[in-house]
Amino acid sequence: MLKVRKVLASFLVLLFLVAWVNPSTKTVEAHINSESPIEAISPIKRPLPTTRFHESAQSQAVLPPKDPQNVVYLTFDDGPDPNWTIQILDILERYQAGATFYMIGYNVVSHPEVVREVASRGQTLSVHGFNHFDLSGVGFAYFYNEIHDTETVILDALGEDPALTQQFGRCMRPPYGKKSELLATNAEAMGYEVSMWNIDTKDWSGLSPDEILTHFRSALEPNKVILMHDGGLERSNTVKALELILHELLMQGFTALPYCTQEGQAIDTSD
Repeated sequence: MLKVRKVLASFLVLLFLVAWVNPSTKTVEAHINSESPIEAISPIKRPLPTTRFHESAQSQAVLPPKDPQNVVYLTFDDGPDPNWTIQILDILERYQAGATFYMIGYNVVSHPEVVREVASRGQTLSVHGFNHFDLSGVGFAYFYNEIHDTETVILDALGEDPALTQQFGRCMRPPYGKKSELLATNAEAMGYEVSMWNIDTKDWSGLSPDEILTHFRSALEPNKVILMHDGGLERSNTVKALELILHELLMQGFTALPYCTQEGQAIDTSD
């Protein structure tokens, strides 16, 4: 009898252990197989930054008012060029600056679309000779062909749109800046004014952008005509220097304007 009781007790203990293990297993399985969504963890809320970005020093600077007497005239020789001229136009537009582009005839023939772009951006354009030859000692016939042919291809590129053709001015810049009484006489006979300059940035000489700016600063005065280049050679330093120059003009309260317009030259630099 005692032996039966021991067997029965062992059996009851075994049943208890099975009952204790099974519920937890079923609970885990029920949780895994449940289709009820798991509660999402709420994101940690952080305060938004009070400053979204830092404005540039230029935008924060208090600029001096523009003085109507503080005017300079930007000019570019040797274009048009589909790379450099377009980059220069973008910078001029960004600073709301005006300029005159003295164009070489054979570059106009190659890039008439750039000629139209110059005019459509509100900049003025004129003549720098067809082949960039020295015209200071040539007779009238040769001079006439160089200037007239350049004028013709410029106007052909502009088409018949008055909004574009009005951007052409009857001014000629002597190639290499070489002038003479004969050249002045020939230009006058064709109804052209001779466009010279009185600040040469020397962007053609291999100076760095900072060196070009330093050279420009040393000569800056009101009513100066500034010489730069948008064609002929690699002009990346000119493009970079132009940005520096226009920022300098902005900080000093200067306005940059075209030199030659349909009405003629802004000031006389022929002497």
